[in-house]
Amino acid sequence: MTRQSDLVNGLLYEVETADGLQPFPVPTRTPRLVLRGQNSGSGQIAGAWWPWTSNLTAQLHDLISVLTPRTGPIERIAFDWDMLSINQRRIDNTDGIRFTVPLPGQPAGVMCLIGTDRRGTLLVVIPPTTQPQRAYDDMRSVVDDGYRVA
Repeated sequence: MTRQSDLVNGLLYEVETADGLQPFPVPTRTPRLVLRGQNSGSGQIAGAWWPWTSNLTAQLHDLISVLTPRTGPIERIAFDWDMLSINQRRIDNTDGIRFTVPLPGQPAGVMCLIGTDRRGTLLVVIPPTTQPQRAYDDMRSVVDDGYRVA
């Protein structure tokens, strides 16, 4: 077990990781992410992520580095990956994160980031080609209207 400290937005946080790979460094490009309050309840979507490009895996370290203070280390991500992301993943450095297919009942367009504590964080993924105002409206709707996974 490795204990790592990092300073993000003036806040110091520490997480214990088995592999010493997380937390990742401060993002190189700030993720476009809107989150609900931390007590959103079981089965509720935690927020929405609007990636910069369709290559999601190239942006995961930035997303995870922002989520780590809230979720702890992430070990697995369940999503309906496209070929671009799968091919990119083959050339990425090893980072201790496993990709899986969607979990039973996981809706399309929802990413489940599963922590080392086995808890999942659900994010609606807004397509990167969405027009900015529409993406903003969709993200706000996810967190403000209490979007729930059945």
